[in-house]
Amino acid sequence: MVWCGIGYHPHTPLVRIAGTLNSQRYISEIELLPWPARSPHLSPIENLWSMVAQRVTQITPPAATPRSTLAMCGNCLVCCTQEHIQSLFESMLRRVAAVISNNGVYSGY
Repeated sequence: MVWCGIGYHPHTPLVRIAGTLNSQRYISEIELLPWPARSPHLSPIENLWSMVAQRVTQITPPAATPRSTLAMCGNCLVCCTQEHIQSLFESMLRRVAAVISNNGVYSGY
């Protein structure tokens, strides 16, 4: 399990989290912003993780150890430009409008 935070300006370092990250452990380790819906399709970092995962799965041979997996994820994260991350934040108005127009159902993001 890895964790990273993003913002309109540079993202946080990639952090390896040993063991299982359940909801209680997540709440006790990571400071959350107020986000009542907690909707994945409204969370821009889900799009970033999707990009990182896609790049990691294209690397051969696959990572053999947790340390090499972390290194691969970190390298793939670096390839995601800050401009792209900013575009994810700038898409929030479109994301919210799509959710509203779909009556709260999956919006395609």
